Amino acid sequence: MSEITSGVTQEMIEATNEKFKKWDEVVEKNILENGTEEEMGEVYKLLKDPTIYAYAFFKNPRKPRERFKAYPYQDLVMNDCSKETFFVAANQIGKSEALCVEKLHYALTHPGATIMLTSKTFPQSKDLLRKIKNLLSNSSLDYQYDIGDTETKTEIYFKHYEEYEEYDKELDKNFLRTRELPQSRIICVPATEAALSYAADDIGVDELCFYDDGEHFYKQIIIPRTYTTKGKIKVYSNPNGQQGIGWELYNNKNVKKYVFNFLDCPTNTQEEFDRNCESMTREQIDSTMLAIFTSPEGGFLTLKERKEMQEERPSVIPSVITSPLFVFFDWAKSRDRTVRIIASPVKSKEHDWADEVYVHEMLEYPSGTPYTKIIDDDLKNFILDVGAKNVAMVGWDNTGVGKGLEDFTKRVEQLGITAMPVEFSLENKSRIYTLFKLLAEQRRIKIPYDKECDKQLSMLRFKRSPRGHLQVHHENEKDRDDFPDSLAGVCSLMIQPENPPISVTIV
Repeated sequence: MSEITSGVTQEMIEATNEKFKKWDEVVEKNILENGTEEEMGEVYKLLKDPTIYAYAFFKNPRKPRERFKAYPYQDLVMNDCSKETFFVAANQIGKSEALCVEKLHYALTHPGATIMLTSKTFPQSKDLLRKIKNLLSNSSLDYQYDIGDTETKTEIYFKHYEEYEEYDKELDKNFLRTRELPQSRIICVPATEAALSYAADDIGVDELCFYDDGEHFYKQIIIPRTYTTKGKIKVYSNPNGQQGIGWELYNNKNVKKYVFNFLDCPTNTQEEFDRNCESMTREQIDSTMLAIFTSPEGGFLTLKERKEMQEERPSVIPSVITSPLFVFFDWAKSRDRTVRIIASPVKSKEHDWADEVYVHEMLEYPSGTPYTKIIDDDLKNFILDVGAKNVAMVGWDNTGVGKGLEDFTKRVEQLGITAMPVEFSLENKSRIYTLFKLLAEQRRIKIPYDKECDKQLSMLRFKRSPRGHLQVHHENEKDRDDFPDSLAGVCSLMIQPENPPISVTIV
């Protein structure tokens, strides 16, 4: 893989600031009005740089009274003229902003050029054009442009003129005249065949990693647009895991790559980063904040496994009980919260015994809820409501909960229910989570969707111990695993990998 540029350095900051200083000197010396021919030539050279051009003529979209000052990473990416470039970036650090500025600069400085911008959907492609129009309307430029709009694309055309001297024989004198040059245009299209039939000099692809069939679109539609023009392609996108065309481009040695995350933007703070991460899964953090292609290696469950495990349905106990109910508690320890899972075994079509797990309810108790309330009130009332004959077993993680639950087994058995304390020792936890992983891989477990549960599942990582045991652990110390432990625990009560699981006949 070719070298990847990532992270903002002091050298980058100084290089970008130097560009702003150069243009400030042009303004201070009033070179545009009174400069010599040589000085004007230097000014035109400066304006070939999109960062300087934007600083000279565009306003900051967020602060319309201020000049547009590109961030160092925007400066770096916008000025890269490689054949293929990939800007891998976090959300809200100015990806689309840089895309629009760069392509608008190209259109304004290259008469006759065709610039193509693509988005996943048509509304998104129209939004790119809206951003370009806002840059123009708030600029100090006096450009003439026309807008064309159809059901599949939106275009903006720019008129170009040049002054030239013409000699008049009769008057024996040179006159300064103006002639019109070929128009340049920016075409904004969705990721469909609407992009076909155009030859493009410059292409900007927005959020390619999330296109429905990104590989087909990029290889069979985008790349061929440059066969004749020998134009360049630049992709701006969040990563979307180690998959698809984005991951392929990231590993392509012929593609120039830049990676910048949420904290590379000088207006973002560590406090904002930490706050945003509190409600996000590992994949969401990697994609939208860290600009990382999440690796499936080391992740306990794949994104696909998690998605297919979870269903959009209420987390409730059924009103009519048709199969035995298993209850599992993961008791609160230190930062954790107590979680209760209620599930039933389901018979598959292939076997006469139950080998699938259907989770009815996942209940997370508020922090600090006493054990006595959970046991004496909630559990007792639940058993009374559904009937003891419908509850096959009550289990719990008995690791490190102290002596306060020593009589839990007796209390449960007094209600006529089998009690099953489970020790999450290294060897036993390895067996329990191996079963849970097997059920997820084979799509033999279904649970109601819960945002916090999904986040905790996404944070799980695994490795093998020297003795071969599966060690499941958190992404970091702040992560919780209440839901995963309780789900793995309830599965261990119902399903035995070596033998057909126990079955309970409801009389």
